[in-house]
Amino acid sequence: MAPLHGFHIPGFQGRITTKKIADTEIILPLLTVDDIKRAGDEMAKGREILQRYSTDDLAAIFGKAADFWQKESELKEELTHAVSSLTGLSRQVVSHSISVEQGNSGSEDILAAMDRDLGDHRILDTFIYNEHLRDKTRGFGPSLVGAVLTANVPGLSYLPMVRALMVKSPLIAKLAGDEPLFGPAWIQSVERIEPDLGHCVALCHWRGGNKGLEDTMFDLCEIIILYGGEQTVHTLRTRIGGHKKIIEHGHKIGLVMLGKKSLKNMEQARELAARIALDVAVFDQRACIAPQMVYIEKGAEIDETVFCSLIEEELHRLETTLPPSFISVDTGASLAMERNLARFKASNISDFYLFEKWSATLTLDPNPTFASVLPTRFLRVCPVESLHDVLPLLKPVGRYLQNVGIETDDQTHYKLAEALGKLGASRITRPGIMHKPSMRWKHDGISSFSELVRWVDMETKQ
Repeated sequence: MAPLHGFHIPGFQGRITTKKIADTEIILPLLTVDDIKRAGDEMAKGREILQRYSTDDLAAIFGKAADFWQKESELKEELTHAVSSLTGLSRQVVSHSISVEQGNSGSEDILAAMDRDLGDHRILDTFIYNEHLRDKTRGFGPSLVGAVLTANVPGLSYLPMVRALMVKSPLIAKLAGDEPLFGPAWIQSVERIEPDLGHCVALCHWRGGNKGLEDTMFDLCEIIILYGGEQTVHTLRTRIGGHKKIIEHGHKIGLVMLGKKSLKNMEQARELAARIALDVAVFDQRACIAPQMVYIEKGAEIDETVFCSLIEEELHRLETTLPPSFISVDTGASLAMERNLARFKASNISDFYLFEKWSATLTLDPNPTFASVLPTRFLRVCPVESLHDVLPLLKPVGRYLQNVGIETDDQTHYKLAEALGKLGASRITRPGIMHKPSMRWKHDGISSFSELVRWVDMETKQ
């Protein structure tokens, strides 16, 4: 296998090193503060390049890139193998995750998301009449967007690139230390379609905590997008200060809520169990969109213990197509401790049950208080008298609430959606499609394109 690049910096002539993970050799930069400054200078040229394209042109190019990554190819196979080696995720999970991500990123999806955020995507190209203003308005992207990327979801690093480039702003980013490969591979696939766009993105790599490199990158940027855990995002936000606009995508949680009418018979229960298992397995429960808990309304025709067994069976079935991750020593120790604790509860609490035949772990827990679980296909199932009883339990974690998959009657669905939205949820969906949010979703409740846009209004009429 040829070495893969763990960076993409136009005009870079600095020092490099190589790192070998399993049988994958990765070329990485040894960056200095001056290298980051020079990358910023190159991005200024990138801003000029982007002005040559219409938003329709850019969306068509990125749509072609999405088509490429959804198909099997030698490059995708090599990259999947390498990302699997770096992250511990199985090759099948990595490949499927990339396909899911890119499947949501066709040209029509991108333009629809922009139209939803901006009213009209052409507003980045020219002045457009606005009936509320009764005159014309236009949007401009920032001079340079910065980003700190994460590696919990394979293939996600393309998303801030699409968002920045679509508003005609170059992007400079720090790649995740544990997975610096997909971002460079994606922009290089774009470069093969439209060579000049490769000069509009700088993807850097260094180990976290290098204050000199980070501060230099932040100083260059007008707007900064932060991905990561709560502590990482808090630390970086404090470092950056209040003089820069920051867009955060921090720690979030997902869950499922099932009404008793959703479990009327075995056929229905098995189909629902398969959908929940897929949401858990696609990103191996590492993504914010994956469910960590399932709340079931009591009184269903199918007993909760039977339903847990069905989910367990479906997760076992998925092991052939979406095998679970390799578990590190630390994670394995934590998982063993959690399972031992669950065994103790199952022995001492009459209505607590543990399901652990295969790689997945499920607990049927009478205590419905929300608690995060390990990202290792570990699912808590909690019976409740009414789904509305769950709402007070979610108040302490409302600011982290993101995706909720609901399966119940329409009237209850809308009432729950209203209440969950007030608590903090940004996407109400159904089990089975939690793992594939569309580009059109306002990610974490944020209008991702309009957050990057500065407006200019004409008022020429009195």
